[in-house]
Amino acid sequence: MSDIILFGAFDRHNYGDLLFPLIMERVINDQFPNKNVFIAGLIKSDLSQYGAKRTVSIKNALKKSNKDATLILAGGDVMACDWQSAYGYLLPKVIFPVYQRIACYYFPKTTQRLTSKLLGIKSELPFNLGRNHVGDKRKIIYNSVGATEVGNIEDKRKTTSLGNVIKDSHFVSVRDNFSKTQLERIGCESSQLAPDSATIMSSYISIEEIEERSAHSTKKIIEDNIDGYIVFQISQAHVNGKEKAFAKALSEVSSNLNLPIVLIAIGNAAGHNDAKGIHKVVSLLPKSISYNIYLDGNIFDLMNIIRNTSCYCGSSLHGLITSMSFAVPRVALLPKLKKQINYMDTWDLPHMPRGVVPENLPSAVNIALSTPSKDLHELGRKLTETYMDNFKSLSKLF
Repeated sequence: MSDIILFGAFDRHNYGDLLFPLIMERVINDQFPNKNVFIAGLIKSDLSQYGAKRTVSIKNALKKSNKDATLILAGGDVMACDWQSAYGYLLPKVIFPVYQRIACYYFPKTTQRLTSKLLGIKSELPFNLGRNHVGDKRKIIYNSVGATEVGNIEDKRKTTSLGNVIKDSHFVSVRDNFSKTQLERIGCESSQLAPDSATIMSSYISIEEIEERSAHSTKKIIEDNIDGYIVFQISQAHVNGKEKAFAKALSEVSSNLNLPIVLIAIGNAAGHNDAKGIHKVVSLLPKSISYNIYLDGNIFDLMNIIRNTSCYCGSSLHGLITSMSFAVPRVALLPKLKKQINYMDTWDLPHMPRGVVPENLPSAVNIALSTPSKDLHELGRKLTETYMDNFKSLSKLF
């Protein structure tokens, strides 16, 4: 029986990227218990201290798996992600700015060539592999992935090359209408639309497991705020220059609703650093505002904090998807974050606030909180059903 390789950016400390293999492995083991599953990133990694799955390098996964293995790109905005970005996110945070401003800016072609050679994959893009890269007998599947970056490619040679690689695959599903439109723009007409695979987390991860695998300090935050709290998350890059405005907005939300704030860091890899942004906002909150901070980045702690909140407010797509899975009201921050807006436009309740600027946060939270619980639960059920229908279609290729 052929192997399955789950491949993606599972080797960096970022909540959404670590969710995909955790959930997808469970789905495959549930539906196909005799399959051997390789979880592969660009490099071998061990982020198990954060509740994540260990990865083998894609180079070794291809070497050790059956020649007729199925390769599944298991989520994330992997379409058109370039080598410079993919490798940069694996670097230490102190090196990343230098790498980005010097190597990628002044020597982009050399950096691409060297990083792809270093990681042992000769494809033009790290997560867009053709059969000439993985072997003629292997099947290639894109499982409800994002293609936001495809919209930024204008070079005809690059769009043609990417289009040919994607058309070389056996099954393509994308997670939002914008991504589908972008693939059509480069000649890929057969992609299907399906919710992000993390949507089904509440079906495959029990409340008992979440509680068991949450830290005592996390459970204490939840217990201390048992009457409700507002979760706030934002990355350093996106909060820059808006710290004072967000602090003022959170103060107003907290005072109006008589609810404390729990500020969380979801991304901790290079280029995804939330902690600094959170600290800046906290330093500007009035002393009268009650708050807690969670920065450790464990998958199960984050899931537990979000599933118990009165309302999630954040810039992370997978923070929003977690709230959708657990029927939690949510507010997506900032109009420039198209990835979140595209996803919510495709799947979320029409009135759920998105692209919200700081001054509109108090009213947006009120709108989100007014959503009937039955509507939130019904949406979660429908999205889970839609994703599983798509999985049944792609799994016929196994």
